[in-house]
Amino acid sequence: MNLPQDVRGRFAGIDANTWLVSHSMGAPPTAARDALVRYHAEWADGGPEGAWPAWLDQTRAIGDGIGAIIGAPAGSVALAPNVSVLQSALASALDFGAAPSTGSGQARKNEIVYEALQFPSLAYVWTAWERAGAKAVRVPTDDNRTIPTDRICSAITDRTAVVVLSHAYYQSGVLIDIPPIVARAREAGALVVLDAYQTTGTYPYDVVDLDLDVAVGGSHKWLCGGPGCGWIYVRPALAQRFRPMVTGWFAHRDPFAFEPPPIDYANDQLRWATGTPTIPGYVVAKAGHDIIREAGVPAIRAHNVRLTTRLTEAALERGWHVNTPHDAERRTGWVGIDVPNAAGILHQLIERRIYVDHRPGCGLRVSAHLYTTDEEIDRFIDTMDELVRA
Repeated sequence: MNLPQDVRGRFAGIDANTWLVSHSMGAPPTAARDALVRYHAEWADGGPEGAWPAWLDQTRAIGDGIGAIIGAPAGSVALAPNVSVLQSALASALDFGAAPSTGSGQARKNEIVYEALQFPSLAYVWTAWERAGAKAVRVPTDDNRTIPTDRICSAITDRTAVVVLSHAYYQSGVLIDIPPIVARAREAGALVVLDAYQTTGTYPYDVVDLDLDVAVGGSHKWLCGGPGCGWIYVRPALAQRFRPMVTGWFAHRDPFAFEPPPIDYANDQLRWATGTPTIPGYVVAKAGHDIIREAGVPAIRAHNVRLTTRLTEAALERGWHVNTPHDAERRTGWVGIDVPNAAGILHQLIERRIYVDHRPGCGLRVSAHLYTTDEEIDRFIDTMDELVRA
């Protein structure tokens, strides 16, 4: 599993900067700039009659390109500006207020199970549906870093409609154990939604092998696609079941027919569209997707594990507190390092053009991606030695 030899030459900004922040925003591919130029040319030369059909075909192809990274069948991945919009659309397709049929013996399925360590944006989306009859069930954490798998499974009951999971926690980098949770959800007849924003592009997984109903993610982290290109995978067997109320004219089977309500949903992944799509965000993101797909996530993962293990060991040798799992098999692609005045040190690192970030309770978050070198890890460690001693 070898990475492409020319990989660093395909990214801008990484020669002038030490880019150790791909867990927050990946480095920009040079081909992303070319994609914007092509988009402008299509806009200028084709006009609406020529541009829109081409752009919608590109949207479908970009979705399929993401699908190839996560093991999804063609036609099962849709795009949107961000994951919050897609989760809102998904929630709007569920009926939390429906009562079971009389005499059925079934409980009302209106509970949304989610983790206390879920990213706030998604927690905001799902808890908002309590206004529509849902009941949010928050699975607590004891240490603000982990949640026992059996605790998540125990929260799933015959009243659970949907289980919303984070593949890895943004506070700690801890990977969750998905199969037993999916198995429990299946027993309870609950939908499983995996937020894979923190792992896609650095940690290999397969949505079919994991038997997921829905997975969501974005492009601006490990996929190196910049902001503006969220995505959703829906298991093909379920696709036609959903009729999102968060919708728009591009979710119509033929948007340019301009038909009056009720909407006739598209039969493909565009049924998850809303209003006019943000085409520039999609086409720019494709450049990063293409590189990740070409390199292969297993090779990226092997490179990442080697460098983050080196980083973890160096931090522990110096007595710095490492808040991510020391065992690489239990963490995603970054290492959390806490030292005195970590927030202040962050600004000094950025002044030296070493890009990392900081989260309260975690410390400095430092990552390695396919373009990261051993020398860059050494530069970070040497600079930290200087700043911690100061």
